[in-house]
Parts: sequence; C-alpha cells; structure tokens
Amino acid sequence: MTVNNNEKIKTLNEAILSRCIPHGNFQKAFDRGMSLMTLKDEGMPGSGMIVHGNSGVGKTTLTKALLKHGTKLYGEDAVIRTQLTSGSTVKGMFSELLVGFGDPLARRSTTKDLERRLIATISERKCRLIIIDEIQHLIPGGNPSQKVIDNILNAFKILDETGVSFVLSGMSSVMVLWNADEQIRSRFQTHYYLSHFLYPKDRSSWRAVTLKYVQTIGQHGIQVECPDFEDRCYAATSGAMRPLVLILTTAINNALKSGSETITAEHLHSATIKQIDSQDGLTDAFDVSLEKVLNFSVNLETKRTLAPTARGMGEIFGK
Repeated sequence: MTVNNNEKIKTLNEAILSRCIPHGNFQKAFDRGMSLMTLKDEGMPGSGMIVHGNSGVGKTTLTKALLKHGTKLYGEDAVIRTQLTSGSTVKGMFSELLVGFGDPLARRSTTKDLERRLIATISERKCRLIIIDEIQHLIPGGNPSQKVIDNILNAFKILDETGVSFVLSGMSSVMVLWNADEQIRSRFQTHYYLSHFLYPKDRSSWRAVTLKYVQTIGQHGIQVECPDFEDRCYAATSGAMRPLVLILTTAINNALKSGSETITAEHLHSATIKQIDSQDGLTDAFDVSLEKVLNFSVNLETKRTLAPTARGMGEIFGK
C-alpha cells in the first residue's frame, strides 16, 4: 500500500470522525449549549445543563462540537472541556480544569488552593462555558454517599460566583445530582437525554444520518455499494452512533487497503465482525437476508420496551 493511499485513508477517516450530524435531542442540546455562551453578553447569570444517556449515543461528540464552535466564536479560553476518568474526585476535577487553562501548578496544590486559583482563572480568562464529560465518575457506582454528593454540589456552588455556565455530560446516573439538591436543579435548569435511534420510529432520521456519512465518503471519491445499507447499519449498531462510525472507518480501511474505490457489503461485514460484539448488534447484518435484519431490529425494540428503565423526572417528583 502506498504512502498516498495511507494518507487517503487517514483523511477520509478523519472526515468521518469529525462529522457532527445534528438530530433529535442532540440538536436541542447543542443549541442550548451554544446559547449558554451568550449569557454573559446579556448580563445574565450563568446557567447550566445536563446531557445524559447510554454509551455510544453522541454525548462526547456533542461536548467536542460545543468546544470547537465555542472557541472558534469566542476564543481559546472561552470554553474549557475536561473528561473525567474512573476514580475522579472534586480535587481532580479542579486540577484537570486548571490543566486546560495551562496552569503549571494544577497538579501540585491543595483542594482549597485549586479552588481559589480556578475561580480567579475563570474570571481573568473570561471563560463562558465549562464542559465536564463523563461526570458520572464523580459518583461511585451511581449510588454515592451524602458526603460525596455534598462535596460535588458545593464545588459547583462555589464556582457559581464566577458567572460561568456549565455543561455536564455522562451516563444517566448523573441525574442523581440533579435530584439531590434544589439549588442544583435551579442551576442546571435543562437536561437532555440522548438515546439510540428507535426502530421503526426513527427509521427516516437514521436514514438521513447514514446518508450524510455516505455523502462524506463520496466527497473523497469513494462509493458505498450495499443493498439496504441503512437498515443493515441499524441492525449492526442497534441504532448507536459510535458503533456506526467504527464500522464505517474500519470498512474504509478494508476497502482502500485492498485497492478498491468501492465499499461493499463484504467490507462492511468484515468491519462489523471486528468491531461489534454480539450483545450490541447483529454481527452478520451485512451477510444475511433483509428479512432477518428487519426482524432483529423489531425484536430489539421489543426487548428495550420490556427492559427496566430509569425513572423519569415525573416519577421522581411525583412521590
């Protein structure tokens, strides 16, 4: 394989990975996030929102899109994003935010000192929006003690004096925070649940999303030739965005490395086998009859309907 071919694969896959396709609550959450950045210009106090949902539905893509558009409009320090990891603490969160601002002492200070410097830095740099992704890592097991909840709530109350707005993103266990304190509910007034596309309810929306990816691929001189492409993609991914991107980028690799300018069902099948677990989608979606594909998708939605679901806000406050 030539160097030029490697570059073509890299360029095309980067185009797929960077593609942000608005849809449903993703679009609403993006619009709300962008509006949070204008509050200071309007003399309004900072506000916030929570974005939650299962893995692979676009939460991280959303936060990265807000960072990209926000910094382009308002400057590098106007929007700061950090992504928490397992075992994160409030002190660690403060530290990571200061790292984002380029603070050389971000990892060598007490919690109080980090808190003080973070407040000063937010004000000095005129930061408009702080984005914290994977916020569920502050909530061990999704069932934190009252002490842990109080520490988290106090952290946001302290930062509130800067007037900065927040976007918190993570698994649905983050709603424990929203339900834990009235002041947090008033601070994070909106919340958006991002879900997998539902079948057949969201079939037309899913088709629109997959076709946009096909268009992106086509702009680089590569064609996709696969009967019933959208339906097969849905069954393979169970309607989740991250697995879709994984399949497409892997199929691009498969096709171009074999010298083909066309992505076929065979390339997509090989990519699905490599990237998708049988618990997460139909691994042979590109190698079986359309009838089996559609039956899988219909049965998948039946299983989701029967599965236990997290309590909605109406249930929480109806008690």
